[in-house]
Amino acid sequence: MQHFDTDYAERLCLRIESISPDKAPRWGKLRRSGLIEHFIWSLKHAMGKSTKVPDCSTWFTRTILKPLLLGGYVPIPKNIKLPEQLAKQGVQLSEPGDMETLQALVEEYLRRVQDDELVPYPHPFLGKMNIDDWDQLHVLHFEHHLRQFNV
Repeated sequence: MQHFDTDYAERLCLRIESISPDKAPRWGKLRRSGLIEHFIWSLKHAMGKSTKVPDCSTWFTRTILKPLLLGGYVPIPKNIKLPEQLAKQGVQLSEPGDMETLQALVEEYLRRVQDDELVPYPHPFLGKMNIDDWDQLHVLHFEHHLRQFNV
């Protein structure tokens, strides 16, 4: 399985930069700018630096779904919607920023992992996560959205 390391991060950024700003996704409504902002939120969340999202995990998502997703046994589904209860609270899984913001966060994340400074934050739907869990999930998540743009 691919790891979220410096080599992967460089390829990730090049692939994102290859997406034209007006390119329509293969599914969903996301555009390049929204993709970048979603990835910014994802990295910040894993580091405990994002806008807080309430714990929506359940026994099923923590115990059954999490190992199936992280093990690559089931793909991340397309067109996942934010639960209505969270949308009503104004929760968004994106944070403002651009490609430079994303690149700086990727570098910070990888440095904190390398320096053993990262305290992994729980995932709002999968629950408690360790560094290896986040490593796997970030790659799966990034690849899911890059497939959305066919890059």
